[in-house]
Amino acid sequence: MDSKMRSTGILEEFLLMDDGVSGLCLFPDLRDPENESKDLMWLYKRWATIPDQTHSCNVAITDGSSRYYPDTDALITFENDVPIGVKTADCVPILVYAPDKHGIAAIHAGWKGTLGGIVDNVMDTLVEKDVDPAQLRVAFGPSISKHVYEVSRELAESFIEAGFEAYVSYPNGLIEKPHIDLQGVNMERFLRRGVKPENIKLHDGCSYSSKMDDGSMMYASHRRSGGAPARMLTCIMMLSR
Repeated sequence: MDSKMRSTGILEEFLLMDDGVSGLCLFPDLRDPENESKDLMWLYKRWATIPDQTHSCNVAITDGSSRYYPDTDALITFENDVPIGVKTADCVPILVYAPDKHGIAAIHAGWKGTLGGIVDNVMDTLVEKDVDPAQLRVAFGPSISKHVYEVSRELAESFIEAGFEAYVSYPNGLIEKPHIDLQGVNMERFLRRGVKPENIKLHDGCSYSSKMDDGSMMYASHRRSGGAPARMLTCIMMLSR
């Protein structure tokens, strides 16, 4: 992973670079253990418009004139120099670029949004704007991986009933808790809507378990930290030419 240090004690990792579009993930440097207890939202909001996320499937289009989007978990813009982003700490952040209509989206997909289909709601909005799904570029940010994301049997059954049985597993045996691949489910939703597999970039890191070279944790994780306030910002912007 290509991460580098900002002077503010925040690391950055580029996720999507394509024809004047920049998408990246910003996260606290956890080599300093105190950073896991810091709420950086005041700083993140200086860099991007971030919706008031509630684990909904609601989508909003912004032109940059407002920075307040209540009960919203995905933002779309067709304007240059309007950075948009979502905060996460185990949930799945997704960045989307539509080169044919010069649009971008930032999506927050926890298990509720993943199961409820926030990706489909974003796709519906983009298609209404005549975006061609086959041309979309999709990049996932760091989230909790299928290897450690244990859930209840009831939740696993809900994913199976929704048609995502392939993304439910029992790595520790059938008598133990099932695991869900949240990235995989959201990827499948994009594929079913006509996005080309070669245009989807999954993230190989895990917010819960990935470590730095010195053994310290790399990403903010709500589950690992017991609900500490540290969050990551995954954001995207189209630059003026």
